[in-house]
Amino acid sequence: MFEIKDDFLAAGQLLETALSAVPGIRHVKALDDLAEIDKTNHTPSLFYLYYGEQLKESAYAGANTLLTQTWLVILAERKGSKTAGKNIAATIRAIAGKMTGDAGPWQRVNTPIKPRYTSGHAFYPLAVTCQMKFKGALT
Repeated sequence: MFEIKDDFLAAGQLLETALSAVPGIRHVKALDDLAEIDKTNHTPSLFYLYYGEQLKESAYAGANTLLTQTWLVILAERKGSKTAGKNIAATIRAIAGKMTGDAGPWQRVNTPIKPRYTSGHAFYPLAVTCQMKFKGALT
């Protein structure tokens, strides 16, 4: 199980490593704001962002916590692309059930957002979770 040390969002880098192995993807990037996704010029691209966590259980008065982080992965394609379905399948294969370093296995969960279509692009969201532990300070 992945243990969070200094960087609470460290699993994002491990997720990026897994996403970078998806064949045919031109660009993989972390997002801070979903609005940034509209500015993409390179497709097909994968974007990922932290979506929150669920606390599982705590010990030692809450100093040690098991949690599950949720990450969104969004495939950006040109509207009308013939490869969108293949790229979605390849993305799922690259992360679902896989370990990346100490993190994982990444598990698919229901996506909290729907696909979105603009005049030039289509955005296909996926959501994955990863269980972790976090040790706080004991005073």
